[in-house]
Amino acid sequence: MASSNFKQLHKNLHETQWLLQITQLIEPNNLQTALQTPTSIFKLPHSITNNNPQLYFPRYIAFGPYHHFRNDLYQMELHKLHNAINSTHSFQLPQLNQIVQQLKQLDIKIRSCFDNFLEIGSEALAWIMLIDGLFLIQLLPISNNEKDETRRLLPDLVLLPSPFPSFVEQKLYSCLIEGNLMTHDEIVKDILMLENQIPLLVLKNILPENFSNKLDLLFFKFCDFVSPIQLPPHDIPEFMRYRGYTDLSQILEQSHHLLHFLYLLILDKSSSIDCPVGMALCSASLVVKLLNVLASVLQIVFLQQLSEAAGLIQTLFGLLGRTGSSSSSTDNNINSPLLIPSAEELQRVGVKLEGNCQDFHNSIRFKQEPRKICLELPTITINAFSEVVFRNLMAFEAATKLNPPCFSYYVALMSWLITTANDVKILKQERIIESQSCSEEEIVKVFSGLRNVLELHQQSNYKSCTIMNMAEIQIAKDINCYYESCWKVKARRLVKRYVNPVLKLIFVMVVILLIVVVVVRTFCGWFGCSRILHVVSGVANS
Repeated sequence: MASSNFKQLHKNLHETQWLLQITQLIEPNNLQTALQTPTSIFKLPHSITNNNPQLYFPRYIAFGPYHHFRNDLYQMELHKLHNAINSTHSFQLPQLNQIVQQLKQLDIKIRSCFDNFLEIGSEALAWIMLIDGLFLIQLLPISNNEKDETRRLLPDLVLLPSPFPSFVEQKLYSCLIEGNLMTHDEIVKDILMLENQIPLLVLKNILPENFSNKLDLLFFKFCDFVSPIQLPPHDIPEFMRYRGYTDLSQILEQSHHLLHFLYLLILDKSSSIDCPVGMALCSASLVVKLLNVLASVLQIVFLQQLSEAAGLIQTLFGLLGRTGSSSSSTDNNINSPLLIPSAEELQRVGVKLEGNCQDFHNSIRFKQEPRKICLELPTITINAFSEVVFRNLMAFEAATKLNPPCFSYYVALMSWLITTANDVKILKQERIIESQSCSEEEIVKVFSGLRNVLELHQQSNYKSCTIMNMAEIQIAKDINCYYESCWKVKARRLVKRYVNPVLKLIFVMVVILLIVVVVVRTFCGWFGCSRILHVVSGVANS
């Protein structure tokens, strides 16, 4: 009874909130305001988030309404409120109630930023935005000494100072980390999730003008720290103007939230990125097993136990079964969509892989010169939060239906280049991948997961990011065209088509003959068929 009453109450509250929002929207200019505000924060499909929710849903800190009322995140609410109260002194803000009233005036715009209906009132939403927004701003200033190469090479240029206190000096940081509430990497992961974004219009309205005017630099310093791809030094204005990059303030104006800002930084230059078969019949382990069985057959004595013969027969049947499954799996691999060959396979046919630190688009090239075939890719850093960055940038690109989905194209190229730990070693040697904290196997797992995400996009509404569309990009066409034209690849395909079936047939016949030999010798060992045994032994010895 109580359960039914609760459901009825929830239904009534839902309808009441819906009616309030409809009444608000039909007032003059409100509907037009809602339609003109871009939707930029999305609830992702369950098909994408189900397998790895920890990569899409916050585990410690909820920013915004989508995850605010989760019980497992309630512990952080007191810390966020305490930080909001302290922020009034740090940023010289008016009373929090006054800021809430200002945010209530933006209720329609704030709601329009989210793609789902928000079942909370305007005052509650304003408080959530205020408290979470101030907490986010206090977490963003992260000191960064890792990506300093350009700054060291250009010491005479003016480096813009951070407009906010250094992250490592903040009491908030000490409270969260030293109090064992979460680790540094876990904070970064929660900040970067698409469902956990705060609209930029909120951050601009809760800060005084002297701070809100410097949000672009604050965002950049954070993005420079977390970006897997090295960003141009936007905090050196003279260098950026000389190279013709977009000004930070312009990028901020185009952005709707922090993740969007990172996406635009990576893709600053607006241009697009325009199946191997093995020769071996079977693996070495199969051959070794077959030779071991053959040796055992030749050494069988007259009174050998039947169990030994049964074990040999079972092993032989296992070899037959493995041969069949190996064949079917090869067929499946041929039928599965392959974008490009792996790094090891490209290196095997003479393609040189090179990493560089140019801007994103200019660093992705496949050059075919008379004496050098080279695939150039940007150098990326893989660390504890890289997978969260990759997945949520891809999700943002797919949800907003950006065309062409350049970042997803790049991830697709990388995920097909990396299929084994040996591929990772090759890419590390060529400075395409840098990683101090992740092993080769862990990096393979990361890109295997990203490849699965691309395949899930094919099953969802994100049709612009399907594998078939990615196979149409020019660089994939060029790589595959060169790979297919190599004589080594043609020779492998010839062996696969004409030689392998014959060898497999011979292999199966040998296994069957060995099974017959084992059965006959065992039978004669028990029942004394000396003539047959002599004939079989002669055949085996010959």
